[in-house]
Amino acid sequence: MSRRGLVLTCEHASRRFPRSVGSLGLSAIQRKSHIAWDKGAARLARALAAQLECPAVVGTYSRLVADLNRSPHHPRVVPKVAFGTRVPGNAALTSAERARRIATYHAPWRTEALRVIERATRGAGGCVHLSIHSFTPILHGMVRRVDVGLLYDPGRTRERQLANELESLLEARGFSVRRNYPYRGTSDGFTTWCRRQLPAGRYIGIEIELNQRLVGQPGVQRRMVDAVAGIFDSQSRRR
Repeated sequence: MSRRGLVLTCEHASRRFPRSVGSLGLSAIQRKSHIAWDKGAARLARALAAQLECPAVVGTYSRLVADLNRSPHHPRVVPKVAFGTRVPGNAALTSAERARRIATYHAPWRTEALRVIERATRGAGGCVHLSIHSFTPILHGMVRRVDVGLLYDPGRTRERQLANELESLLEARGFSVRRNYPYRGTSDGFTTWCRRQLPAGRYIGIEIELNQRLVGQPGVQRRMVDAVAGIFDSQSRRR
């Protein structure tokens, strides 16, 4: 498995709001919370990209503006409700305003990310796409105790094999790991959408989800980076 075919994306990297949308009717606390972004995901994606010397396509604005991890026609691509919180500025949008929001903040990022991924698929080993996320440790009163979730399509052999290797390396570095948790890997998301655009033999897509209770803890990011890099290092040694 070559690093040359590796591409990272981070769809929920930012909690920024462009001036054009104002506050969307949300408080400052709400705009800083997990409903707006995946805390720590951007730092992890950039650290991985630096270690693995691969491209990282990172989102610029909050998912409340336009969710880059949702397909263009998904009902929650411009969410009216996010994790149970009403988003007044989105609920009031007309169909035309919603379409303009998607065209301005969603489509350009998707186009660029797919361009980078498509270019990687043309290499000798195809593309390995890692989509980097984080998840809130408590949702609707339920505690999520797992450290890392790996989201993939179990029906795709190469994705299943890569998930096996990732799980082993992460567990060896002290993380508890669960597959297709806290979401299903075949639910609507950027990797799922990419699978429909690209040949199965040239594209592997995995979402890596880090529990936000670990964000900022000493050594966590380094262990994550070492685990992921270990896959590509071991593959290189076997050739």
